[in-house]
Amino acid sequence: MLVKDVMNINPNLLYEEDTILNASKFMKEERVRNLPVVDKNNTLIGLITLREIIETVFHNPSKILVRDAMIKQVTCVQPETPLKDAIETMLVNKFGCLPVVDEETKLIGFVSEADLLKTLHGLTKIKK
Repeated sequence: MLVKDVMNINPNLLYEEDTILNASKFMKEERVRNLPVVDKNNTLIGLITLREIIETVFHNPSKILVRDAMIKQVTCVQPETPLKDAIETMLVNKFGCLPVVDEETKLIGFVSEADLLKTLHGLTKIKK
């Protein structure tokens, strides 16, 4: 099984100009803890997590931009990455998600813990 078999191909995302306040509202509405951040060309430039939002909440979240709080060094996978390798990367590094990018770092998908659990749940249904 490969990453492309479980990734969300229409992931929720943020833009670097979004405010932390809007990001936190969006995360609450969508019930997610991690969101990729892209530029206007849909190139992955970072990742914002609930942790970064909590760390900035003591400042003025309506004025702080996502680009100022996001993780800039993001570990990514490609669609052809074996799922086993992606899961190992998530476990070893304690990541809750992995952005999926093409050769030009364009965001093409997103794999979260929830995506993996849905896949596992689907596999157990098949075996019954």
